[in-house]
Amino acid sequence: MKTNYYIIRDSKRKFDDKDKFIYLVKQDGRCDCCREYVMLGDAIAGHVLSWADGNETESKDNLVVLCEDCNTDQSDMAYEDYKEKIRRNK
Repeated sequence: MKTNYYIIRDSKRKFDDKDKFIYLVKQDGRCDCCREYVMLGDAIAGHVLSWADGNETESKDNLVVLCEDCNTDQSDMAYEDYKEKIRRNK
């Protein structure tokens, strides 16, 4: 089905390493979901609100640092839903 609607995304898809470093320090060097320590090189700077759904990378309020396992496991699940799932499973 063809529609006349489309999602407008910001042009920047990824957060830069400087922002990832700053947020990892704010998170005490831990993944925001599982709270395991993560090295900067292994950390993933992700979006709280999905970029694919039209949310911005430019907004630093939309940045969260995760370990690779949490980022992969989250997949396309909403971040807050995934974080709640992790909390329930602890």
